[in-house]
Parts: sequence; structure tokens; C-alpha cells
Amino acid sequence: MPHHPQPVEDYMTANMFLLAINLTWIFIAVWSVWGLAPILIISALLNHMITRLDHHRRQRDATLGTPADTM
Repeated sequence: MPHHPQPVEDYMTANMFLLAINLTWIFIAVWSVWGLAPILIISALLNHMITRLDHHRRQRDATLGTPADTM
């Protein structure tokens, strides 16, 4: 894959902020329709999936020999 001729801006902070905003309004909408129980289930599932993704990335980085912070 060719490299960019110039460094590309890091939009990670903006993306995380927008993700938090979207999760907030989605959680509020689900809470207002179905109550708190589905929010707790969705939150637990999201936490589980993020943990699995983190474990997979750490395992992949360990086998490749590259630090996880370089991604």
C-alpha cells in the first residue's frame, strides 16, 4: 500500500466525541421506548465486544512483534 506523501491529520478525538454523542442519543431513545433493561444489556454487549477486540488486537500485535500504540 502506498504511503501518503504528507502526514494525515489525526481525527481520533473528533471520532470518539461523535461516537459518544451518537451512543448517548441512541441510548436515550431506546431508554424512552423500552426502559432501562435493554440499555444495560446493550451496554454489557458493547463492553464485551470492545474487550474482545482489544484482546484480539493485543494478541495480533504480540505475534507480529509491533507495539499496540503504533496503530
